[in-house]
Amino acid sequence: MANAGSRHLFLSPHLDDVPFSCAGLIKKLTSAGDDVVISTFITGDATGTLTPLASRFHRVWNRGDRPYAIRREEDKCVAHLLGARYRHEGVLDAIYRKDQNGGPIYHDIPELFAGLKPEDQANVEAIARKLDQILAEEKPDFAYAPIGIGRHADHLSLVKAAQEVCLGHIPLRLYEEFPYLLGEFPAEQPISVELGLELSGWKCPTPEFIDVDLTARIEAARLYPSQIPEIFGSDAALVNAMRRHAERYEAHSGRERLWTPTATH
Repeated sequence: MANAGSRHLFLSPHLDDVPFSCAGLIKKLTSAGDDVVISTFITGDATGTLTPLASRFHRVWNRGDRPYAIRREEDKCVAHLLGARYRHEGVLDAIYRKDQNGGPIYHDIPELFAGLKPEDQANVEAIARKLDQILAEEKPDFAYAPIGIGRHADHLSLVKAAQEVCLGHIPLRLYEEFPYLLGEFPAEQPISVELGLELSGWKCPTPEFIDVDLTARIEAARLYPSQIPEIFGSDAALVNAMRRHAERYEAHSGRERLWTPTATH
């Protein structure tokens, strides 16, 4: 853990990833007087005709034509609950992104969780440029990036950017994306934390367990009602998943695990 008064930058692919995964740690840091900012990249509203995959998600979310506007408001409430600041960086979700010919880059859910496509490289480069700007503005003492456990294209875009911009330049820690870390999600191809570290190319990571308040994790997750039905099915299933996570790490309340990777350059 850092000394009190440190500045922490949490990098979140979507408007829920960091709070689902690190709410206990963030609450612990802010309660100790640290400055925490959650920088979420995928926050932009769709423009033009929706891809078939985006239309599918819009139907499931049932939040109208601008679901990300609602999701941004959810995120603000979570940041307030945790005592953190928030940034919304305006990048488009993979379900909205199109290739140079105007066709969808990702056609279905299995493709979404099958890794980055070459046609999506421009998005990685844009995120890396944005991340470089964020570091200059926020001047954090520590940065936190996702491992890339679920192999979601948006997560991997941020992983690649963090490896380019942060690794070897600022103390970097990796968080385990919840609920992917349970090895049950996504249903198309669940993998372990350890395999996620390997596939994402994180070198010689060292783990660290941090005891946290499970209640803070549950309260934060509940403030994303647009996502609970799609990801967990119900509030009861969300709470059960959070408790199973704590039990996995033999915690009386909550426990979150960070990994410190080794820079190779």
